[in-house]
Amino acid sequence: MKENIELARNRDFGDIISDTFVLIRQNFVPLLKSYLVICGLFLVTEIILSSAVNMNREETSLFTPLGFAEFVFHCINYAALILTTQAYFAIYKDRGNQTPGVIEVWGYFKYYFFRVFFAQILAIVGLVMGFFVCFLPFVYLSVVFSLIIPIMVIENGSIEYSFKKAFKIIKGNWWFTFGLLLLTSIIIIMVLLVLMVPSFIIYGSAQWLTGKNMDTTASIIQSVIMNFTQVLWIVPTASITLAYYSFTEEKEGNSLIERINSFGKKNPGMDQPSSEQY
Repeated sequence: MKENIELARNRDFGDIISDTFVLIRQNFVPLLKSYLVICGLFLVTEIILSSAVNMNREETSLFTPLGFAEFVFHCINYAALILTTQAYFAIYKDRGNQTPGVIEVWGYFKYYFFRVFFAQILAIVGLVMGFFVCFLPFVYLSVVFSLIIPIMVIENGSIEYSFKKAFKIIKGNWWFTFGLLLLTSIIIIMVLLVLMVPSFIIYGSAQWLTGKNMDTTASIIQSVIMNFTQVLWIVPTASITLAYYSFTEEKEGNSLIERINSFGKKNPGMDQPSSEQY
């Protein structure tokens, strides 16, 4: 059996891509379980709200109560997905590359959630400002901000510290990170299209054969598929986690220091996880 992936290691672009899928394959079931248990309520709520928005086209504006509620829960659901994944891998690292349990992930989740959500709101405001000022700042900042939550969770950093650290470690690595996000996003979009196309074919065929308007059914199916496939964004999240460790290893050499300090000590993977402090 292949040894579990070590997170804290310097990697090139190809190594990060390949190790991302190995990491997810090795941890798929416990990671998915953590996501569904912790984020299930957010996911169901967003499905209901997005279905309602799709069925009421006049309510699609962000400035309507329904549209605003759907936007807020979309942000909450996305933050919950990213935080759950980052918490899982932070505990995985602390336990010596061993699988964490749902309770441990939940401990991290409830400790960091409001900090992460507030940081996400600040990032959205910054991206919107960057978009209206010029498209280039929007693109640049979106890559930098992808590192904020990993820093916040892995290093227990404050919002200010995490923003500053993200700008620090992105120096010399912006194009590397941009390419990583672009490639993993393209993979996710292609998978999403593969999943969506059959539903549209079935919907169109059923409407043509029956002669009935099936927009309501199609809206619900579309919302369910779109929201459930959000779990696919675990892939770019995992790749950004590996990129974070690679950048910090390159600039700070943390794992080497940890190995030196661990000489003569017990295997950290055999100790109780430190998540109890959260």
